[in-house]
Amino acid sequence: MSVSPSTAPASAGDPGPTNVHLRHGRRFAELTEDEVAAGILPRLRTVVESIGDRVAVSDEVEDLTFAQLAQRSAAALAGLRRAAADLPADQPVGMLYGHTVGAVATLVAVLASGHPVLVLDPRSPAPRLRTLVERSGVTLICADEANEALAADLGATVTVPLRDADESTPVDLLWQNPPEPTQVAALAFTSGSTGQPKPVANDHRLFVRDAWNSSIATGCYDSTGVIAHTLPIAFHAGLTTTIHGLLVGACMRLYDSRSRGIANLPAFIAEYGCTVMITSPAILRAFCSSQPDRAALRSLTSVTIAGEAAYGRDADALRPLLPPTCVLRNRYGSSETGLISEYVITPDAPAIDGPLPVGRGVGRTVIDLVATTAAGGIEVSVEPGATGQITVTAPDVALGYWGMPNETGDSFRDNPDGTRTYRTSDLGRFLPDSSMQLVGRADHSVKVRGYLVDPAEVDAALFALPAVREAVVVGVPRQTGGTRLVAYIVGTDGPPDAGALRAELRRALPAHMVPEGLVFLEALPRSERGKIDRAALPEPPAAARVEEDGSLSYFEQLVAMIWAQVLDVDHVGADDDFFALGGDSLATEELMTRISQELNIPSERVHSGVLAQAPVLRDFAATLQESGSGVNGALVPLNTEGDKEPLFIMAGAGGLGIAFVGLSRRLGKDRPAYALQSPVIEGRGWPERSVRQMAADNIERLRQVQPQGPYHLAGHSFGGILAFEMAHQLRDAGHEVALLALLDSFPPDPELHPAPEGSALLRARRRLMLHYTTLRSTPGGSGNGRLFEQSKALAKRYRGRPYPGKSIVFLAQSPEKEQRDNWDRYLCGQWERIEVTGDHYTMIRPPWVYEVADVLARELEAAELSPQE
Repeated sequence: MSVSPSTAPASAGDPGPTNVHLRHGRRFAELTEDEVAAGILPRLRTVVESIGDRVAVSDEVEDLTFAQLAQRSAAALAGLRRAAADLPADQPVGMLYGHTVGAVATLVAVLASGHPVLVLDPRSPAPRLRTLVERSGVTLICADEANEALAADLGATVTVPLRDADESTPVDLLWQNPPEPTQVAALAFTSGSTGQPKPVANDHRLFVRDAWNSSIATGCYDSTGVIAHTLPIAFHAGLTTTIHGLLVGACMRLYDSRSRGIANLPAFIAEYGCTVMITSPAILRAFCSSQPDRAALRSLTSVTIAGEAAYGRDADALRPLLPPTCVLRNRYGSSETGLISEYVITPDAPAIDGPLPVGRGVGRTVIDLVATTAAGGIEVSVEPGATGQITVTAPDVALGYWGMPNETGDSFRDNPDGTRTYRTSDLGRFLPDSSMQLVGRADHSVKVRGYLVDPAEVDAALFALPAVREAVVVGVPRQTGGTRLVAYIVGTDGPPDAGALRAELRRALPAHMVPEGLVFLEALPRSERGKIDRAALPEPPAAARVEEDGSLSYFEQLVAMIWAQVLDVDHVGADDDFFALGGDSLATEELMTRISQELNIPSERVHSGVLAQAPVLRDFAATLQESGSGVNGALVPLNTEGDKEPLFIMAGAGGLGIAFVGLSRRLGKDRPAYALQSPVIEGRGWPERSVRQMAADNIERLRQVQPQGPYHLAGHSFGGILAFEMAHQLRDAGHEVALLALLDSFPPDPELHPAPEGSALLRARRRLMLHYTTLRSTPGGSGNGRLFEQSKALAKRYRGRPYPGKSIVFLAQSPEKEQRDNWDRYLCGQWERIEVTGDHYTMIRPPWVYEVADVLARELEAAELSPQE
């Protein structure tokens, strides 16, 4: 059965697009299907020359109009052409950037150069990035200064095109000799059935058609739209969102959700009047759990979700928060096709049980569900209501897989009418209203937390470990929906240690690719041909629903259910550790909010210190049931065991102390560690007024744990300034400070700190809202954004004096790296500077924090063996 495209996607009614708008006295034509054939650059030129004075893109630092963006891209293009002078015209060029306007400007430059672009994610482990660079044949990488060092470690030449860009470069350079529309514009990697990543080659025409499908053809947005751009540009969905916004002429407001968190997103939407929010179901769930102010979302007209299965309960949670004119769009697409279909849920649509449909084909896309006959291997359409493999036919799909002609031939075919068909690995069925519902995948690839994962890639990572002789990884359905990875392993010398195995995998793989279940076998079952027999693998450990687990009390079951929902796992046992299950500071924020609200526990007893001190489910539940938590809201114990001298770590501006659990665990069980955070971030009280007073208060708290020195202090970001002042005050009082570690902190010099953002009126409003935040309960630090702004203001008013003690300065790969590397005037004792590969935020998260922890462990041991005089 096949379904032809319609002028409107499946829904209870959709808003229609308009075609022409008046812009500053000029008529501006919206993107049309007729512009697809010319490719990206001609359409972008039309936008720049028509509405050049309108804001195209902004990040935390600056806004660029379309004209300014074109000028900057032209300057980057001039530098890129010099660096790529010896490269063949079709040689791919890599990009390694943060979520910034510089990334957008460089992206346009690479597209204009005619070289296919491969956008890399600086938060992916370096071994995986090297694999992608090698597979695509990239020998030149464009990077920003924050990621230059990481790029240099990937085995390619590195250029920083915007560092020495000549802003006087004629913008016409951008439009001269544009690439042919049929040339490859970008490579996007997906996992292949062999375990090797497969690079999908998309040409310039596909990006323009996908822009038209995603915006105008579906009525989602046009040039009047303001997009809350939350997806990393290195993700294919983030790359397409960026190119779409430019071609449509919309305004893109870049929001780095991985560093700024979800809780601050509603205020961001309100501040910029965003009309379109593009996100994933996982982010959407965290967004709804943060209980955003409905008034902050009143500018939204469309919320689109894609990347993994979404459910009726997700829509039910979001719709009460949206204004009455906003629609929810559940979308389905792939790197090989762009957007395939969408299902629109209007404000008056009835509630939906179970998985949300993905709707009908968009634009001129035709969807068919096929099965292969046993005799002759011929594809035939399945009967209505039956399950079939999804094929997509459209005027433009991907050219195929870069450098993989056999795989391209297996998946793509040309049709006599000029269209092209791609056979996906997804299975679907048509509902009575002709909309489609996804029901699984035809191959071994699975989606885990919204990411498409080929278990063979995980197999390869396991085989690389000395303790593993054989391994096979499979996807296992969860009882609550979704999929978890289970690894079947044969050890080299008996069963390896599970914890050590996971730790090694986290060094080489993204978190979503680390198997949740490990099953150790004496041998893998094999067929008569010697191949692994997946059907004969034993059943994985049961992932019983927490409410059915008789080993838990009723209260423990309630707590376990919340853990399971926050961490997206099936089973939480009494002895499970929150952090071993994948918990981090963002998950902690959501957990604390939900515990307080759903279990009606007073907020003063629900803060991250409780979890840090009792990370095991049974202990955590018992602590919640006690009459008082017994934990200081400002002092967060990370490890209270061991007989070594403790380390005290100051959290950054608006940061939670629990973020340093990974650092503490890496230091070892014999090293006590405590974090100090703002006393009002999870409680009530007046906000701090000065750095010196905050330092004095922290000293009082740490001396309750360790009355006498020698002291070991560390601080991240603003916390480094606090630790610096604490070290001064402790020395002035006659105490010994054996070590001071500064983790990517600005020096105590107001001139080096960023100027306050916004008008005087906006800053006054922030101060007022700060008092509102700190005088009410904020479990999990949900008000941290306002404390972040306040801490920046305090740092701007603080000037330090030279410190004579032993110190270490850790420098991350951040945009302000040059400013943060100015400690020479303020450290007059023995000190060293150490560069690490993480960025400002990831440097304190596994696996990047291991680099920091290993240096700290060495220096702490040395300080204890050779105490200062």
